[in-house]
Amino acid sequence: RRSTGHHYPLHLTSSLSRRTTRSRLTSTPFDLDLYEIYDGDDGNDDGSTEDASEQSYPLSAPSDTRLVLGLNKYSHDTTLCAASLNTGEVLFACSKERLTRKKHDGGNTASLVETCLDQLGLDVDCIERVVMNNHHHRILPFVESNVDHMEWEEGLGINAGNEDGYSDEYNLLSGVENKIELSHHLAHAYSAASQSPFDSGLIVVMDGMGETYRTMKRAAQGKDTTYFGDLNLCEGMEVQFVPDDIDSRARESYFDWREAESVYTFSKSEKDLNIKPVFKRFQEEKTPPTLYNHGFENMDS
Repeated sequence: RRSTGHHYPLHLTSSLSRRTTRSRLTSTPFDLDLYEIYDGDDGNDDGSTEDASEQSYPLSAPSDTRLVLGLNKYSHDTTLCAASLNTGEVLFACSKERLTRKKHDGGNTASLVETCLDQLGLDVDCIERVVMNNHHHRILPFVESNVDHMEWEEGLGINAGNEDGYSDEYNLLSGVENKIELSHHLAHAYSAASQSPFDSGLIVVMDGMGETYRTMKRAAQGKDTTYFGDLNLCEGMEVQFVPDDIDSRARESYFDWREAESVYTFSKSEKDLNIKPVFKRFQEEKTPPTLYNHGFENMDS
């Protein structure tokens, strides 16, 4: 396999150069024996010489599996979740900090995507759809369609870009045509509802640094097919906005107004998941998000 320039835990680096098969990934980082990488010896414990390429791995999926990837990227807690397109079953989920051993690690998703495919025994061609989010700014039109901007972020180390891999194919996934972004609080809501043990209920998202109003408004008005936000769902519905004149305030704001708290109702069956916003409070943003990885100290929440 080609070198990606990604950073791996120290106990893995000595074996990477002679790796001939996938490493075994487990849910705990503390038992280092579970991370042992195949060292090229075809002999097994029972004396047989089974080809390592034919060994099965706990997470291996059928070769015809089609994947939907959910990605949180270019922000804190970069994370990946892979589900089967046909069944909706979650096949793999991992936070980047589990690979780099850096708490709340952010930035690009190249190492996560590669690890996911390795563990499932699948190729990048198996990815059918990508759903992504970054609460600082749009991903597809603002970042990944602009190579110069990608290199600029990588060079300056902003938005957690403190590593190589931003222009890596495993991060960009340029071969996947079906991509869409979700607004930030809506991404929280879908994540909570899909894993909830209840068939219906109320979701309260209290994340004081969500999506900007103008981003959602621009996408809704322009009928942007690469973006889906709360304002797409609000059409024809009674939703309480705070402040109630958020449209004019966001239009006149120097920077923008961001989601602070949102409330949704949800209902689901075996085949459907319906989410409806009922309340949204916004707060004014005081600094530009693209200059550095700003935090809650820059908000009113």
